[in-house]
Amino acid sequence: MTTWEKLWQDPAVVARWKDAQPLPEVVAMADRLIGDGGGRVLDIGCGLGRHTVYLAARGLEVVATDSAPAAVTACKGNLAEAGLTAEVITADMSDYPFPDAHFRGVVASHVIHHTDLATLRRILAEISRVLAPGGYFVWATPCPKHYECGRGTEIEPGTWVDPEGREAGLPHHYCTEAEVRELLSGFDILSVNEQEYREGENSRWHFRILARKRSEQ
Repeated sequence: MTTWEKLWQDPAVVARWKDAQPLPEVVAMADRLIGDGGGRVLDIGCGLGRHTVYLAARGLEVVATDSAPAAVTACKGNLAEAGLTAEVITADMSDYPFPDAHFRGVVASHVIHHTDLATLRRILAEISRVLAPGGYFVWATPCPKHYECGRGTEIEPGTWVDPEGREAGLPHHYCTEAEVRELLSGFDILSVNEQEYREGENSRWHFRILARKRSEQ
């Protein structure tokens, strides 16, 4: 059983995300897409489906992926409970079996940072590939103020592996704002917000980014 499958079978993890609301940036993206005629959106690492369900409820065509079968099952169940439909498939966060420019929006919330910087660059390149020119990208990713940054072993600048905790053994890359802007050099960044999530005495700090892929010349 993979780490992600174990996590999505953990009642504490499910309870933490069960009632989570969509990111404001996802709402803003949906507003823009609907105002421009709608379109197809990819939700990477959909988890329980908070963004998949929201986007489908807004009338957008959604393709959702997650590497954990438990998450895929839960997402499908939450869609059915809401009387909504979307395509939900089991796939790794770096696996995009889609044609170029297939989507008008992509969401990657709290997922693609679970890797080293080189792999993160490849994932972002794939996101850019499947996103149509002028399409929107919403990205939520932890920053160095996150309480877990600095725990365990730093395998490269900004990437840490903690041998303990819920996500033990998984690499986590913590982007600075300058790094976010460099990684998204092919995008116009519409907003970057820093958000704190309290967890007892600890603070989880993340950047929330809304960006738009530049149109081809």
